[in-house]
Amino acid sequence: MERRELMRNALLALGGGMAGATPALAQTAPAAPAASNPYGADRQRGQLDLLQGQEGVGTPREAHAYAMGMQAIEYGFPLIYMANLKWTWSNDPTAAQRPMNSWIQTKEFVATSNYRYGGSFNTDTVYMGAFVDLRKGPMVISSDNPEGRYASIQLSDLYTNNFAYISKRSGGPIFGNFLLLPPGWKGEVPAAKFDRVLQCEQKWLFLLYRLRIDQDDPKDVAWAKAKFAKAALTPMGDFLAGRSFAADDYNVFNTAKLAGNPMRPFLILNHMLIENPPPASDEIMLQGFKTVNIGPGMDLSKNDPDTQRGLARAARDGVPALRSQIERPWARSVNGWFYFPREVGQARTTDYVMRSAWQSLWGIVAHPPFECTYLWASQDQNGERLNSKGKYELYMRKDQFPKVEAFWSFTMYQDFNLVVNEINRWAIRENMKGLKFDADGGLRIYIQAERPSDDKLSNWLPAPKSGNFNLTMRNYMPAPELVEQRYDPPVLTRVG
Repeated sequence: MERRELMRNALLALGGGMAGATPALAQTAPAAPAASNPYGADRQRGQLDLLQGQEGVGTPREAHAYAMGMQAIEYGFPLIYMANLKWTWSNDPTAAQRPMNSWIQTKEFVATSNYRYGGSFNTDTVYMGAFVDLRKGPMVISSDNPEGRYASIQLSDLYTNNFAYISKRSGGPIFGNFLLLPPGWKGEVPAAKFDRVLQCEQKWLFLLYRLRIDQDDPKDVAWAKAKFAKAALTPMGDFLAGRSFAADDYNVFNTAKLAGNPMRPFLILNHMLIENPPPASDEIMLQGFKTVNIGPGMDLSKNDPDTQRGLARAARDGVPALRSQIERPWARSVNGWFYFPREVGQARTTDYVMRSAWQSLWGIVAHPPFECTYLWASQDQNGERLNSKGKYELYMRKDQFPKVEAFWSFTMYQDFNLVVNEINRWAIRENMKGLKFDADGGLRIYIQAERPSDDKLSNWLPAPKSGNFNLTMRNYMPAPELVEQRYDPPVLTRVG
């Protein structure tokens, strides 16, 4: 979204509500005589008609605060989400409880439906994540040879801007020792000590390390564990001196203490904006937020009651509004599927709604299309919502298989989590053992909550027992026709 369009929408939001809201900032009035209206009486009447039915809904201050609060969530949700993850992964007794500057794995190592923190994790790769703090100086990422398998380390700031990659598609070495330099650092980088030097724009980073395996194969799982065990995060001084490093910093902002506070997302955002200074290009947005005391280190308690009521409403409505964006096609739609926005995963986007909805809420972070092209399905061939009451089939002809250098998969999600089911199957993948193909080499997938007959069991993708669900198609290291959104995926057909 262009900045002019963003500001136009912001002004419209102030006048007529936002994301389903209906607060008014003006009362209707009789039209002025044409002689005193240089724009014409018809235009004025048209503008007033836009406000019909909105009179008396809140006060002007409350309406303004609501609009600013909604925009603040649409802008800053990645920071809010990352703050929650930092606390959960480091301090929540039910999670991994790993310190900053250390790799974090799920307790079960492979992604399963037992992980309930969202993020739309896939089952094609195993993951390690890390929150890296560069406030004390440069850090070094060390990784081992993936031996020809797909591997990538995604480097993002906490706004979900992917500023660098360590992968085959990004060019350069795909394993080794990689130096991370904090912004403004003026020290000397020793020659010939690092495979790559990466300049970072923020001092807080999020890393996601992926390795391709067959998670149903114990040998593959053991191989990945051994590779991950060789990965390290080390301060540059310790690395150059050959010293081991044991991370021990669990001191992060406690988001749990704000549970039940109606201002919770904005209190978190105000803190995170201190640690993650917004770029100068975002200043026009921040100036609006400051009118309701949203900004780096600002004090929300200074707001008047009407402003607090508007912000509380925005805190309630913000995430549902972002969810609604994911249910809409933002790019090409074909055969009941739609491609992710073309800008997904790109650094320094000004499409803040896309960034919050598609990168953060949907998946914590997201690959750009050249690394992985995503397609999303929430409807059948008739445009009806995918639901546990239906039975569906997805038939892919042999000539319809996506052209990829790495792999493709179809994964089932409900509320951005893998779906609990009796056979612990969450995806159909190109390397899955036991899949049955027809005589022509095509593949038919059965998608339903109810267990099918034995002859269909090998190709069953279990749906949840109740409620709506979604499917995500992943295409890693895709051919140009996928990146350019020219590929037509198979039709998702409701059959019962």
